[in-house]
Amino acid sequence: MSSTKHLTGIVEWAANGPVLRTDGDGTWELDNTRQVRRFIGARVEVVGERSGFNGFACDQIWPAGQPRPTAFKLRLEFILAAAFVAYGLYATVGGVVSVLD
Repeated sequence: MSSTKHLTGIVEWAANGPVLRTDGDGTWELDNTRQVRRFIGARVEVVGERSGFNGFACDQIWPAGQPRPTAFKLRLEFILAAAFVAYGLYATVGGVVSVLD
């Protein structure tokens, strides 16, 4: 069972990729993403979910001591749904215009 966690520590590069060394001497393996890699060597705050024994899937990461940035995720499902709706409207209007001509 996973739940959202908020951790603080320093991002370091280990043999298997980036890790977060927390204040309580814990070590969490982080996702090897560009978002995480740009904080190597920095003290950060991380929000995400635990995955496996010591894995941590980051939802957000930001410099420690700064306000949490607002999350903005552009979901592919919403883009596809909007594209289908737009195409449907286009086809309907095109059909009506061709019938009227």
